[in-house]
Parts: sequence; structure tokens; C-alpha cells
Amino acid sequence: MPEEKLIGPVEVTRDEYGYWYHPDIPDFDEDHAAYKAWLDGQHLMVVGWHMDSDLESHPYWEEDAANCLGWEPEKPPAYDWFMLGIFDTEDGPYVQWARRVVTP
Repeated sequence: MPEEKLIGPVEVTRDEYGYWYHPDIPDFDEDHAAYKAWLDGQHLMVVGWHMDSDLESHPYWEEDAANCLGWEPEKPPAYDWFMLGIFDTEDGPYVQWARRVVTP
């Protein structure tokens, strides 16, 4: 059985609404268990937060805008984090970062 390719950092080019997905993430069709299993298989630690954690106001909430333009979430404080995506959720725009966990 071939070894699965490990995901890593790539250039982030957000779309016209400010969203972006890592191109190497398979389509899980919103199957959270499959996504978690894939993350575990990739040995990734994941952190994320909603846009309202960083911004007090934004047209997304005030004008029902469908974008997160102007939100530039900062990378977590370590050198090896890379972005998995910025996407819309029921609770608003969300960013997700990952880093590989190496176990001895």
C-alpha cells in the first residue's frame, strides 16, 4: 500500500471573498470523523478561531456581507504552523492552522 503524501505549507491565494482551502485536503463532504482521521494520519495538531475573535466589527455581521475581506489572521506563535483554510461556518468565518507533531 503506498504511503499517503503528507500535507505541508503552500502559497495562500484567497478568493474574491477572502476564503481559501489548502489544495491538498481531500474532499470529505462535511464528514468530520473522516476529516479528523485524516488529520490524525497526517500527524497534525490543529488550531483555529472565528473572525470575531480578532475583529470587533466587520461588514460580514453589520451588512450581511458574504466575505471576510480585511481579516488577516496571524499565524500561531511558532515557526512551523501552516494554514489549512479560511472558510465560512454557521458561526462566521473561521481560520484553521496546522503543524506536524513528531513523536519520538
